[in-house]
Amino acid sequence: MTATLTEVTGTTAPLTDWDTAVDELALLADSDAAACARRAEQLLPAATAQRAGGAEMRLRYHAAVAHHALGEDSRALAHAVRAEHLARERGALVWESRALARQGVVHHDLGQLEDAVDLLTRAAELRREADDTEGTADVLTILGSVYTSMPHFAPQAAGVLTQARRLWLAAGDPDRASIALANLARTFVEASRRLAQDNPRGARASARRALALALEAVDEADAAGLSRTGVDARLTVATAHLLAGDAVSAAAVLDAAESMLRRFPSTGQLLTLHRIRAGLLAEAGRFEDAVAEARAGMTLSDAVSRPAERMELLRVLSDAHEVLGDTAAALAELRELYALTVRMGDAQAERRATLLGARMEVEQAERQAEAERRRSEALEESNARLAHEAAHDGLTGLANRRTLDTELERWSQERSAFTVALVDVDHFKRVNDTWSHQVGDAVLVRVADVLQRALRRDDLAARYGGEEFAVLLDGLSGPPAHDVCDRLRATVAGLRWDDLMPGATLTVSMGVAVRQADETVAQLLARADAALYRAKAEGRNRVCLSGPPVA
Repeated sequence: MTATLTEVTGTTAPLTDWDTAVDELALLADSDAAACARRAEQLLPAATAQRAGGAEMRLRYHAAVAHHALGEDSRALAHAVRAEHLARERGALVWESRALARQGVVHHDLGQLEDAVDLLTRAAELRREADDTEGTADVLTILGSVYTSMPHFAPQAAGVLTQARRLWLAAGDPDRASIALANLARTFVEASRRLAQDNPRGARASARRALALALEAVDEADAAGLSRTGVDARLTVATAHLLAGDAVSAAAVLDAAESMLRRFPSTGQLLTLHRIRAGLLAEAGRFEDAVAEARAGMTLSDAVSRPAERMELLRVLSDAHEVLGDTAAALAELRELYALTVRMGDAQAERRATLLGARMEVEQAERQAEAERRRSEALEESNARLAHEAAHDGLTGLANRRTLDTELERWSQERSAFTVALVDVDHFKRVNDTWSHQVGDAVLVRVADVLQRALRRDDLAARYGGEEFAVLLDGLSGPPAHDVCDRLRATVAGLRWDDLMPGATLTVSMGVAVRQADETVAQLLARADAALYRAKAEGRNRVCLSGPPVA
């Protein structure tokens, strides 16, 4: 007997237009997870009764996405596993990959990271087998976020997410590229956390990079109407602000994310928000508020299985209660934290033992081959990291002199118009002599940050040497280039330095040269240097524009 909409939704039209129904669910999955889950559960009985395997497969996949967003992980896994089996029966590689990837995401949120990597790797292989570039980018985006959660896998995370973003852009899908960008920002957040203890300067640099990427991801997600990605990106922005020591900005961003979550509820994201805000309040010394916020998060974690988030909340609670003098509560929370840690370790070991014991020899051989591939990728990412370090200044994070020289040669060959500006910190020796070389280093880092933030995507800032920087401005010449440089000069002159040099001010001088046709790089730099010398001679804190080269 053919099912009708009367049986599942109360209307009388027969359920024949499955494509329209699935398209409706796909739209709801990102905007209204609860409505998506309800609609899928209404439609599934009819799909099963009609033996519409393709429709059931797609419905179950979107049901898995919605239930996962609502924190209903067991139901999400059940739907995803069933969707995988249906897809395998039909030879639908793309949908099999989607179902595997969804299982990987759920396992990741449950703290089962190795299982998540296995599932997502299989999903990526299926996408490549199907010659599906966009699908491959999708799975790589998720895999990169999982690597981000694994200590010491930052190079793999950055490499995978960079590859995913490149694939999305090549496929003409900047909306999805914004998701990869948001996850890439998280890799720098995690790197900053790991560096905080042993390398504070590196931690701050990673936090600044995370903030820049996350803010860009917020803009892209908002423009595309991707609400969940927009919330994720804002949570990353808030964390980056915290790591950079800007609690006020972090709190404002969390408020904005909370406002979005009222319109687009997501239990998992709300739990993360409570965890971040609880930590913020504790760092601010507002321990009673931190306890209230953490308890709100604990209430949510009782409804969903998010052990990693719960562990962080328990740490905040135990620390806050200890400061507040409630040692009994602090001890109870520490005991739960210890028990949860042991339980997660035991469960993970049991899963791995069961999996290894059930696999056949051929599967073990495939696993070894996969491990070799990962080692190869890790080596490639390590080489990429070394190449990055070789191309950037270790103190400021800007491009170094070698990279500047290379880019100048390339720009001279490929670009019809650009400008070079040399920037020199005025009286920098006085900074070192009066305040110390450590303060001098901090001054250079802050000036570099001003330059980097002020430039466009296609411009370049580099450390030229000592207290000198170089800026390449694409497509600018004459007065417009002078105006841009003068705004940079004014920005530096307006900075406050009381945290480093109480009562002191700092200025820069700039020499600007517009590249002329048939002019060599050496001639261009010489004109910029001469203009800089003139700016110094005329009293510093000014911008001098070089005239054309003398024939």
